[in-house]
Amino acid sequence: MTPKRRWFRGLTPLVVVLTLIALSVTLHSLAQPDTGEAHYLSPQPSGHQPTSGEQLADLLRTKGITIKRETRSSDALMATWALKGQATLFIPTPEYMHPDYLWMLRRSPTSTRVVLVEPNARQVYDAVPVLGVGDTRWTSRVASPGRGCSLTTAGRAGVFRTRYGALRKAEQPPRVCYDNGLVAIDYMSVEFVLAGSADPFRTDRIAEHDNAKLAVDLLSTKPTVVWLDLHVTEPKPKTYSENPGLGQPLPSLQPGNERTRPDASPRPESSFSSRPERGAGLGEAEEPESPFADWLLPLVLMLLLTFIALAFARGRRLGAPVTEPLPIDVRGAETALGRAKLYRRAKARGAALETLRVEARRRLAAALKTGTDREQLLDALVTRTGHPRDWLETVLFGPEPEDDSELETRTNELLRLVQQVTRE
Repeated sequence: MTPKRRWFRGLTPLVVVLTLIALSVTLHSLAQPDTGEAHYLSPQPSGHQPTSGEQLADLLRTKGITIKRETRSSDALMATWALKGQATLFIPTPEYMHPDYLWMLRRSPTSTRVVLVEPNARQVYDAVPVLGVGDTRWTSRVASPGRGCSLTTAGRAGVFRTRYGALRKAEQPPRVCYDNGLVAIDYMSVEFVLAGSADPFRTDRIAEHDNAKLAVDLLSTKPTVVWLDLHVTEPKPKTYSENPGLGQPLPSLQPGNERTRPDASPRPESSFSSRPERGAGLGEAEEPESPFADWLLPLVLMLLLTFIALAFARGRRLGAPVTEPLPIDVRGAETALGRAKLYRRAKARGAALETLRVEARRRLAAALKTGTDREQLLDALVTRTGHPRDWLETVLFGPEPEDDSELETRTNELLRLVQQVTRE
């Protein structure tokens, strides 16, 4: 095999594995909706776009729920505060809200419900710091609501993708459904609901399982839904209201001096880790931090798959050896020499000696006109040559040689024995 071909065979499985990885990541990215699109979870008519919220809005209106669509966080906050606790603030894309607006959610009037769709650890900390984010799946999974679920009367739904739970500093346990894919907790007199997947709210998934019932239950506890239809990242607010709902100006509604929010303080970076401190909300009272990084296991598995692929590529054959005719005529001496070199390179002394013994037993049996059976051949040789039976058995059927000198000795003995019998 030429060096170029050997290099190609060694590189091929690695290229195949990397191609499969790239293809999987690409297909997964294409399958994920673009939250920056104007129709994503929007209540506006969109020609029935698959990821819109048009069908959910129609179901809510059919149930008598009023929908107020807002396109800025400040306007959504003002509309919610004006309703004095008789509103549900629905935030499908919390990733576009400025952290200061997320902090303002906890200042909403008493009994306000805030529904956040799949917020990450940073967004959860800004809005409701007593909750934490657990693990996140590759795709959403259908789950049962579980025992004692008070958030909905729906059955199985596809809301389980990101898990949430209460941190140890939470003063009360959260209300947990769908294997922690749906969690609610009262914080500063505001009810926060965290949904672990956007599937129940999307037009293309709302008819699956009991997604429609779940989405309507979450958004119909109040007579009005303030729907934040936000798809661009917002700038930092200019002014703050420390007493919301009492007529003070809200951020970005009128000019004001730059200032920090009233309870602003340095946030520990560890609070935004992908493995936050978990409590009873995630079903684990004490879970020690793993000393290994999250990417270590996938890396080990990928290296193992690469090694297996390389082993298959470099393997000469799979299964037992198969005898094939040579494509050209080769002189016997060249064949014997080449085979001997292979045995020597592999240090296969036993295989080399056994090859000579097989041929020697055939020639001896032909000369003595007897079979190649062990006992018959030994009896005939003892009668013809007079050599001790033990010596003949060692020469023709003995154990493998331990070194090259013993191999040479056994080979010479075998050759002399064959010459003696065939000459006679």
